[in-house]
Amino acid sequence: MDGMIDLAEQNAPNFAYAEIKRRIILKKLKPGQRLSENSLAKEIGVSRTPVREALRRLAGEGWLTLVADTGVWVSSPTRREILNAYEFRAKLETWGVEMAMPNVTPLLITRLEECLAEEEAIYKGLKKAETYSETNSRFHLLIAEASGNDSLCQHLKTAINRTDIYMILYEDYYDFDNNCSLVEHGSILESLRERDSAEVARKMQDHIRKGYQDLKIQY
Repeated sequence: MDGMIDLAEQNAPNFAYAEIKRRIILKKLKPGQRLSENSLAKEIGVSRTPVREALRRLAGEGWLTLVADTGVWVSSPTRREILNAYEFRAKLETWGVEMAMPNVTPLLITRLEECLAEEEAIYKGLKKAETYSETNSRFHLLIAEASGNDSLCQHLKTAINRTDIYMILYEDYYDFDNNCSLVEHGSILESLRERDSAEVARKMQDHIRKGYQDLKIQY
């Protein structure tokens, strides 16, 4: 019995983390909304300690803004901060595809095709929508990894995570009827097959910039 209690206590921070993140993704928690440890603990059914740990973890990832001795809010970045993040990502991705071009192999093309097939399955409702962010990111990171530049890949992972958060906060992220990402990924892949470096770079830049343009920022 004690072992079961200990296991439940150990899992509580992960459970609280997943539940708070889910509420942000489903827009039950809005950008700029102040969060209460007490309220969240009661609603989720755990003590304040795992909620506090979850909030710190989410703040570290960029989902929340935590101010010591003041409070915690769902992230509400300025328009300039959002634009800067997208511009930074566009630069990284453009550089990444240019460096990757000499290393575009049949194996890379196959892995990207598999990624697109998985993305298409999500669009069609054959796979859970919650896996979309991971699948979408993997397409971009596979290309970056072909550059052979580990530093670039690490920075790009951070940039993708940040822009994904902004898309979830300010876009109908899981509205696949109006999400053009699959078509754009397919077009990028086609240019990779043709080894057209300039066209791949152009399409990648357009793809990232369109992501910013699709945001519904109300301020």
